[in-house]
Amino acid sequence: MIRALGRRMRGLRANEKWLAANEKRFAFVPRGIVLRSPAFADGAPMPASAASPPLAWSGVPDGTAMLALVMEDADVPFPRPVPHAVVYGLEATRTTLAEGEIDVRTLPVGYNVAGMRAYAKPAPIPGHGPHRYVFTLFAVDYVPRFDQPPTRGRLLDAIAGHVLALGTLTGTVER
Repeated sequence: MIRALGRRMRGLRANEKWLAANEKRFAFVPRGIVLRSPAFADGAPMPASAASPPLAWSGVPDGTAMLALVMEDADVPFPRPVPHAVVYGLEATRTTLAEGEIDVRTLPVGYNVAGMRAYAKPAPIPGHGPHRYVFTLFAVDYVPRFDQPPTRGRLLDAIAGHVLALGTLTGTVER
């Protein structure tokens, strides 16, 4: 029954213009960061495990005070993509995240689509077709202060106008 519902909703997809990297306020930010994963190639199937995939990057510009990472489902059947991970306050000198490291016990993690401070594993609706999960890494020129862990929206509002560069990596999952 769920698979049949997923097939019926195949044409319903989030609008790509609302992906963090595509939002108008980040349109002129240089795409100078190269974001990659040893677990999957850009645009290829990614592990759909409960542990966040390992990530590595290069090209973080001088003047970066912190890094922030957002992972979003670009193909969810809602008007906008939904966040599966929000990470902020990463040291500018970092170049990797280990498998499973997106965890509130090890990193400053904001709220995901489920309202939890965690990595939400990819789990598209069965039968809906492949979903793209887009990781966006932001190099930010200051460290914003939050009175509580941010949502995706609060994080993006806080860093708008302060992003020096960004990079994206896309993995796909289908059930």
